[in-house]
Amino acid sequence: MKFCLRPTRLLLAATVFHLFVALTITVIGHNQILPAVFDRHGIAVGIASDGLKVREEAVRRSEELTHGQLQVWLRANSPFYVKLCSLCFATVGRVLGANVLSIEPINLLSYLAILVLVFYLTREFADQQRALIAATVVALWPSFLLHTTQLLKDPPFIAGMLALTFVNICLLSKKYSWRSALLIAAAGGLAAGVVWFSRDTMGEILIAIAVLAVVLLLIRIALERRALGPNASDWRAHLPSLVGLMLLVVLSVGVTRLIPVFERRHNDDQQAASPGNEVWTETRRPKKDESLNSQNLPTNPWTRAVVRISKLRQDFASEFSDAGSNIDTDVQIRSTGDVIRYLPRAVMIGYLAPFPNMWLGTGLQVSRAGRLLSGAEMLVIYLIEGLAIVGLWKGRRRFAVWFLWLVSAMGLTSLGLVVLNIGALYRLRYIFIILLLVLAAGGATSVVQHFRRVYFSKAQPQ
Repeated sequence: MKFCLRPTRLLLAATVFHLFVALTITVIGHNQILPAVFDRHGIAVGIASDGLKVREEAVRRSEELTHGQLQVWLRANSPFYVKLCSLCFATVGRVLGANVLSIEPINLLSYLAILVLVFYLTREFADQQRALIAATVVALWPSFLLHTTQLLKDPPFIAGMLALTFVNICLLSKKYSWRSALLIAAAGGLAAGVVWFSRDTMGEILIAIAVLAVVLLLIRIALERRALGPNASDWRAHLPSLVGLMLLVVLSVGVTRLIPVFERRHNDDQQAASPGNEVWTETRRPKKDESLNSQNLPTNPWTRAVVRISKLRQDFASEFSDAGSNIDTDVQIRSTGDVIRYLPRAVMIGYLAPFPNMWLGTGLQVSRAGRLLSGAEMLVIYLIEGLAIVGLWKGRRRFAVWFLWLVSAMGLTSLGLVVLNIGALYRLRYIFIILLLVLAAGGATSVVQHFRRVYFSKAQPQ
């Protein structure tokens, strides 16, 4: 059994499995076996329709590479992910075509990185067996698996977020030398860069995660110093980790301020020459913040946050105006009071949506079978959330446990505040549900041990 569970063999099995799924989707799409689900390029039009725009832009960039126009490709204002896809189309795509199978190098590497990170994260809170089960659950999660085969930036984003979380937990939980702490912080900076390149709308979450880890470590140092006394020096062993976390905050702020933001805007001249054509334009973060409102944003940070929440809700309402799975479209958030009043509802949406009354209907883009699948997955998610509460209680004395819980709660609540479309919420929420799954593994261990004790106590003769 141990021979079969070697890490290399498990990764090889995961590789073959993901390749098989991607190949199957490509064949189904190419032969139009399920035309309402997959187009000829294997893109799931119902749940990943933005992959159509990514493919169109990546094909144009790949043609530049094919014709040797490297300088044009480098100067093109396309997002980093689109350029990665264009590299795949210009190489693998010359044989396989510009379809989902051609970008398998990106998706497969992200998929394997996610599984490895889930395993090591879970092993921080549970035994190796539970860590393997958690990684297997993520590997076989139907909707997540489907998304990892599409032309979407979700897989590298999730991998980057998990890596960033793992780095923070290591620095928060363990004592390192100065050299090791700085190297780990640098690795966290790379992970922050991956997250920013994948989703530049997650800048606030990115910085908040790093700041949260610093605050928790400061609390831990203060409590240990108080317990050990002013003359004790053991608490000073955390200083390299503290400096590493502070460096990670600086790196997280740096990538969100120094790396350009890419926005898709219509170009009137090109549109006139080529109807429906769109170009990517590059901006810097201050310009993007200004674009959140036609007027100058308030100087007060909290008021700016409220304005940003309002603008993001408007953007989602506009983007998914014709979707059949929007909720609370009549809610407008314009003040601090509106945020406070809507916060309980946002928590419900983040943790519980889609609600049971949406499981049996038929969406405009998703069939009844898709709704039923999401309902079945939500039942599993409810179980995960319940076990995560048990895991939180079991590990309540560990700061790493609270870090995971707070990051997940912060992400899910933020999404509930701004995301009106359930389909978009479902995709953006994967990373935070995976973090809850890590906690649930520890909770499952506690539940299993409890029932074992009860069973053996009843089995013993009186």
